[in-house]
Amino acid sequence: MKHKWFLSSDTDNLKKNLKLIRSALSSDSYDKKKDTLVFSHVQKAAGTSFESVLAKNFLLSEVLHINAPDLNKLPTMLNLKKQPPKLICGHHPLHGILYQLLKSKSIYHITMLREPISRILSFYNYIKERADHPLHSHTKSDSLLAFMDSCPSPELTNGQAKRFSGHLHDQKPVPDSELFQIAQVNLSKYFSAVFTSCLFDESLLLLKKELKLKDIYYQKQNVSKKFITYDQLTDEDLQFIQSKNQADLKLYNWVKSKLSKIINEKIPQESIDLFKTKNSQWNQLING
Repeated sequence: MKHKWFLSSDTDNLKKNLKLIRSALSSDSYDKKKDTLVFSHVQKAAGTSFESVLAKNFLLSEVLHINAPDLNKLPTMLNLKKQPPKLICGHHPLHGILYQLLKSKSIYHITMLREPISRILSFYNYIKERADHPLHSHTKSDSLLAFMDSCPSPELTNGQAKRFSGHLHDQKPVPDSELFQIAQVNLSKYFSAVFTSCLFDESLLLLKKELKLKDIYYQKQNVSKKFITYDQLTDEDLQFIQSKNQADLKLYNWVKSKLSKIINEKIPQESIDLFKTKNSQWNQLING
């Protein structure tokens, strides 16, 4: 029998999921004994690097990485291990099936956003590098604007705001102001913590403190070849991307401002500087 998620619209699933998340959300403190850590991974927002740090602080048997399309095909995946996973990572929109499968779990829910122009540029470079990617044909032109015009991915126009407002797969356009307002509320009410890739090290230090992580040293993962760099973008490119991502820009700036205040209150600058130095030294040792 099909799970009820498949029989409902994205809108109905979003409403149900938000109720489930709100009742299960651990927002005050993380308890590894009872909480499931859920990392909602936004594409091309340094999530693979972030996820690798989280994963090495758990036993391999406690970690499950699965993206929404695969979980849709096999919803029983969460129950295949002897013990329920303690860390779940993957691309899961707020209307996704994951949250209905976790309805009896207490969750510590986190995500990470990225500055929209850099994210779209990284998305293009990632797809262009992979000839087997289903969207690769849209990168044959070396023009980022041509790519955005031809590529059907919802990630290129307010992809982050759409993801967190439940409109990621909507065909009908939603006003930028509405996308931003809904996503802002959802990130505030239904996530335990929200980070940004530009404050990656600072975010790790916050998580180390909150989750009592033992090891947060990292190497950058899933870095694509730079076919186009930020410096190569023309004023026309920048204006076009900004015009298509007004909700994402507002959402990112709001999250970054809020996160910066938390960092200033909880993490001394000398601790940040020391970690950056030690992580650089650790990378040198790892790389020989």
